[in-house]
Amino acid sequence: MAYSKYSVLGLLWIAGMAVAQPTTYILDSVVLPASAIKSSKVVPVPLGARVPTHWVVLPELEMEKTLASDEATGPALQIGAPRAVPATTSVAQTQSALQWTALPSGQQVAAINIQSTGAYGVRAGVLVEQLPDGALLRIYSQEHPGAIVERRSAEINALLAQNREAGAAGAAASTWWTPEVGAGDTTVEVVLPAGMPPEALRIAIPMVSHLYYNLSLPTDSEWAEREQTDSTKADALDSCRMDASCTDHYQTERNAVARMLFTRDNGASYLCTGTLLNNPKLDYVPYFLTANHCISTQSVASTLQTRWLYRSSSCNSGVPGANNAWRSAGASLLHATSTTDSALLRLNEMPPAGVSYAGWDATNLAPKGKDIYGLHHPGGDLLKYTVGVVADHVSCQTFSGGGFSCSGGDANGGFYQVSWSLGRTEGGSSGSALFSDGRVIGTLYGSNSRCLAPRGRSTYGRFDRFFTDGASHWLGG
Repeated sequence: MAYSKYSVLGLLWIAGMAVAQPTTYILDSVVLPASAIKSSKVVPVPLGARVPTHWVVLPELEMEKTLASDEATGPALQIGAPRAVPATTSVAQTQSALQWTALPSGQQVAAINIQSTGAYGVRAGVLVEQLPDGALLRIYSQEHPGAIVERRSAEINALLAQNREAGAAGAAASTWWTPEVGAGDTTVEVVLPAGMPPEALRIAIPMVSHLYYNLSLPTDSEWAEREQTDSTKADALDSCRMDASCTDHYQTERNAVARMLFTRDNGASYLCTGTLLNNPKLDYVPYFLTANHCISTQSVASTLQTRWLYRSSSCNSGVPGANNAWRSAGASLLHATSTTDSALLRLNEMPPAGVSYAGWDATNLAPKGKDIYGLHHPGGDLLKYTVGVVADHVSCQTFSGGGFSCSGGDANGGFYQVSWSLGRTEGGSSGSALFSDGRVIGTLYGSNSRCLAPRGRSTYGRFDRFFTDGASHWLGG
């Protein structure tokens, strides 16, 4: 079924006559078939020649100071800190560092590798003053040189133009954050078309985002170390993180969920969770729901990197399924509001075949006692689920620094409070969807429910309020 009979009527004026135009308020899920992805990018390959590379090594990050500064960053889970790169701060320094060599095709190539000692991942902030048409940027790690991400200059320039059109200024408007490829170093390789002088390229790399949080699954030795140092916490995590591959339920909805990595204007990186949403046209436009406290500006939306189908290959295996995939082309911010702490994005790149577009219900307020469930990536982990009920209707207020408080018993408030019987939400779960009867009804705002504090509640912005507040412009048909 494409969408429900439940709708209200808008008015469309044609030749002076009012014509009924339905606005859909309930929609079911659909699966993205491979045929809906119009084209697949060719997997990049090494250039076949030794690329001259300028090497930059940053010293160990002072983690105590970094973690202390994270305490006041708000409810999104911070996993990376900004680091200055003195060797490539200016355009002149970067031009001097690039050592150009000619390829047999007549193209010229040069690269800069930045290693941030102790990092699990690195994103380079490429400040663009001039990026000529026809240039190609290639991002990879020396640790994993086969995993190459390519971006044409036209793609990057369009992304930065979108930042400026949305009101961004200064470095935030002109910085392209490279994809994170799972290593403590990143190489920014530039290929110029034949006949183009190197002086036509004017970029700098004044900053990187040093990811100090391990986004890959813990190794056996890391699990052993964790259990030895904090066995109580380890047991609590294992008992309250419910593996989404261990249930026969939610098999469609779970494929609509992605782990999010994004970088803010200051170079700090964060994790959240988001959900792909269906629309009445059934045209597979990749509308993506998350929290306003995760992404609320276009410059941050442009940095979005998503990981799809990231769940265990079998129940509690701890091994990702072979079909998990990531995308790193960013997104367009369509609508964001603190009223329900919700944000709607349109991804700039199609997700992989096999994902689902989640249905939603924007008809009315879900009553207290309503059965609900959530699907999310706590701590960036493989997909987990939570099960509970709507406990209260509340209005909430956010404080500076990221805290919030809610007052209960308010059916006119913009939020639900839910209590869990299975599982808990944690850092990294922010922005994930609240489901009821197979459809989205809310977006995770925050929680005082943790694995070590199981009696707390989680708070979700109401999707019906977000829909009427403006999201219906894109989702309502």
